[in-house]
Amino acid sequence: MNRKQLLEKAFQRGRILTLKNPVYKSWIEKFIVDETKGDIGKKGDITSNAVINNGNKTRAIVISREKGIIAGLEEAVYLYKKNDIKAKKIKNDGDLIKKGDIILKLEGTEKNLLKIERSALDLLQRMSGIATLTHSVISSIKNSVPIATTRKTQWRYLDKKAVYIGGGMTHRLALWEAILIKDNHIKALEREGIKEPVKISLERAFKSRKKANFIEIEVSSLRRALIAAMKIEELHKKDKSTIFLIMLDNMKPKRVQLAVNKLKKLNLYNSLLIEASGGIVPKNIKSYAKAGIDVISMGCLTHSAKALDIKEYIL
Repeated sequence: MNRKQLLEKAFQRGRILTLKNPVYKSWIEKFIVDETKGDIGKKGDITSNAVINNGNKTRAIVISREKGIIAGLEEAVYLYKKNDIKAKKIKNDGDLIKKGDIILKLEGTEKNLLKIERSALDLLQRMSGIATLTHSVISSIKNSVPIATTRKTQWRYLDKKAVYIGGGMTHRLALWEAILIKDNHIKALEREGIKEPVKISLERAFKSRKKANFIEIEVSSLRRALIAAMKIEELHKKDKSTIFLIMLDNMKPKRVQLAVNKLKKLNLYNSLLIEASGGIVPKNIKSYAKAGIDVISMGCLTHSAKALDIKEYIL
């Protein structure tokens, strides 16, 4: 496999984030139950119950009030149906929508439509906001380098899926999926009295490689990047099926470029992939995109995305 294919295998898990996947569906069901229970509580929607007497069915529409990328439709439709509301998709996840576009057509009782309105809209607005920001960032660098999210999420798999719908990569979905040795792991080894924590951490991780989708180590200096790369080169010769990555964390674009060039010069480049992360935002991403790395990860995609303005109207 080439570098692009290796990265796709390691970092792109978006295709399994669908309700057709029993594991994802189970998580969504728990999320939806918690979300709706938290909103309704033990008393229910006391406003609708007090004001609305009849149980007549009516129709509603969900529309966009600004331009963006729509995301979360699969989950929103599922949420509506779980609450006895018929939902017809007019748009699909990943579609570019403009102000005034109808996204969904709904049919159900007024009480049910009002009861679930906020939960469904929150889901659509957050996921669409993340997808829109992701798409915008990728467009700004003309898709020259793959963009991934981090684990700095609020809604875990939903946030990861939203990045995927926007054109980005999910990175690892959870702690159980891949090995990512971070600075706190290195510090833990130092407290053990380990003199070469970078090398030893990689050796220990390599023993568990069959459990992991990939093995990655975070470094914040050129010296440690080279130490890690030399150990990875050694381990890669023992098992070329294992995907290794080095994360250059909180390093300026010029230092990232220097690290990439140094790895190439020392013939350490071909046994690993290179990720840049830490402090990368839309304003400075173009500099990193030119640094020669394989992927850029950005926490801001999920922790700083603005919700897309979406509204439900009862007709």
